[in-house]
Amino acid sequence: MNSQMIRQLEFDKKDIHEKKITLRDGRDATLLVHEPTGHGILDSEFWVKEDFYSEQYRDEFSADSDGERKKSEEHFHIYKELNDRQFNLFKDRLTSQTKYLEIGCAHGGIVSRVNDFGVEECHVVEPNIKDSNFVKYKNPNAIVYNSTFDDVDLQEDYFDIIVAFDVVEHLYNPKDFLKKCFDLLNKNGILLIAIPNHNDVLLSKYDCNAYQKFYYHKAHINYFTTQSIVNLCQSVGFAGYVDSFLDYSFFNNVHWQQNNKPMSSADKAFISDVTKDDDINEFYKRVEREHEDLINSKMLGGALIYTGVKENV
Repeated sequence: MNSQMIRQLEFDKKDIHEKKITLRDGRDATLLVHEPTGHGILDSEFWVKEDFYSEQYRDEFSADSDGERKKSEEHFHIYKELNDRQFNLFKDRLTSQTKYLEIGCAHGGIVSRVNDFGVEECHVVEPNIKDSNFVKYKNPNAIVYNSTFDDVDLQEDYFDIIVAFDVVEHLYNPKDFLKKCFDLLNKNGILLIAIPNHNDVLLSKYDCNAYQKFYYHKAHINYFTTQSIVNLCQSVGFAGYVDSFLDYSFFNNVHWQQNNKPMSSADKAFISDVTKDDDINEFYKRVEREHEDLINSKMLGGALIYTGVKENV
């Protein structure tokens, strides 16, 4: 399986070296690192099975660091601020005639904003049955496929924009996934994907051993860098670029550095009013904006945003 993934990514085996890592569940593991790009591949010995995402993923990976499972509706509220910022990344590309497809919509925080915007068609693919049922309830006009992307049958040359946040890093076949996206888009259609950044500032610039162990986990097979995601998307025909996206707050980084552990819940990792004084809160928000600009200028955000256009038709 390792060799198959290396071929998919079009890496030369001689450029691969092994790095010893510790996974979030405490197991020692091996990461295969592509020297020219910095891309990491989790050794296939540690990959989860594909049916893991239909139910078990949400049980193990939730908004609470202590592992308590959150319901879809709770996630919908916890990630409100983040989903607003994610939607803002592409909302200017939407019109009332847009045919929209989102892959791996989870609790539907982004698709709800798309649906409220008023596109012509809103399609979403989500393998988790509880999340997909919640999305149907919140968005009765959306077409929801409770399926993996591999198994869903969709019309080619049809969609104006395809969006996938935090999906590609989970895949056994990322190139096949991107090729299917390419085929489903119409001419000059837009692909926007978000993936964790293997140059994440906490991973690459802080001396925080606990975060090193928290960052790598069994559900992520690929750890992309700017160059590796551009190369992969280009290999299937997309022309595009990458931006850095700082998903969590300055205070989250400080908390990791001072306490060597994550915040108790994801909602505490987003910027909010932290005092009873408006002037002090505004000061903190200015610090947050300056920090965000600095981190993104260095391409060190927690996520990379790839935006590509279907040109080769």
